[in-house]
Amino acid sequence: SMEIPARPMLAPNFGHVTPWTITSAQVYSTYRLPPPPAVGTPEFQTALDEVLHYSENATREEQHIAFRWDDGTSTYTPPGHWNYIATPYIHDAHLNPLRAARVFSYLNMAMQDAGICVWDSKYYYFFPRPTNVNPDIKTILPIPNFPSYPSGHSGFSAAGAAVLGYFFPAQAAYFEQQAEEAAFSRLYGCIHYRFDCVDGIMQGKNVAQNAINLAKADGGE
Repeated sequence: SMEIPARPMLAPNFGHVTPWTITSAQVYSTYRLPPPPAVGTPEFQTALDEVLHYSENATREEQHIAFRWDDGTSTYTPPGHWNYIATPYIHDAHLNPLRAARVFSYLNMAMQDAGICVWDSKYYYFFPRPTNVNPDIKTILPIPNFPSYPSGHSGFSAAGAAVLGYFFPAQAAYFEQQAEEAAFSRLYGCIHYRFDCVDGIMQGKNVAQNAINLAKADGGE
C-alpha cells in the first residue's frame, strides 16, 4: 500500500491549466496516456527490478546524467533547461528579435501543453513511485511529490526537442538524443520506471506536433 505523503502533493491541478495549442477537452480525450502496467504483473515487476538494478549498479556516467538533468525545485527546471539549449542555435542562426521570439514561443507553448497533459495522466492514474513499491530502492535524486506515471522530464524534453528539431532540422537528431538522455536520467536516478520515461517521451512528442503545425501555418517561414 502507498504511504500517505506527509508533504502536500505538488501541482495536483496542473492538468486543468488552459493549454495553448490544444483544447482542454483534448488533454484527456486525445492525449491522456493508456494505463501503465499494473503493480504485480510480470511486466511491472521487470520494470521495478530494473530500477533496483540502477539503485545498486548505476555507473558513474549514469549517475552524472541523473544529476546533469535533475533541474529540481528552485532551479530553471526542465523547460528552462530547454530554453538554455535553444539559445545558441537561435543566436547562431542570426534570427532577428521577432523570429527569435517565434521560436521561443512555440518551444514554450509546446512544453507547457506537454506538461499539462503529463500532469493530467499523473493524477488520473496516481501511480506509485518505485520506492513506494520496493523500499530497498535507494534514489540518488530527491523524489518529487507527485505520482510517477508518466515522467515530467520526459514529456517536457520530448516536446522541446520536437519543436527545436522543426526549426533547426540539421540538429534534430541531436535534440532527440538529448531528450532521451533527459528522460532516462530519471530511471538512472531511480525515481521513475522505464515505462514512465518511454510513455512520457511519446506524449510530449505527440502534443508538440500541434505547436509545429501552428508554426507551419503562421506565415513566418
